[in-house]
Amino acid sequence: MNSLSGSNNSDHQLKQFLEAASANQRFQALVHNLTDICWDSCVDHPGTRLETKTQKCMVNCVERFIDTTNFITNRLARAANQQD
Repeated sequence: MNSLSGSNNSDHQLKQFLEAASANQRFQALVHNLTDICWDSCVDHPGTRLETKTQKCMVNCVERFIDTTNFITNRLARAANQQD
């Protein structure tokens, strides 16, 4: 019976590892997508450094994206709670 509980523990650890790897992959895809969107919106002509105007645009773009994501997440959570 000990080997069975060891197998269950290994399965649980593997499941946790896969969930963490999946979450990391989703986060990296989100960052990549955000980078593309903000770059296309803010960078007119690439140079050797970012101009102050471009830096401010990038910061604003990222902050608005985060605000929007939080708003949608909270809205969906409230809707789910109302259905319960």
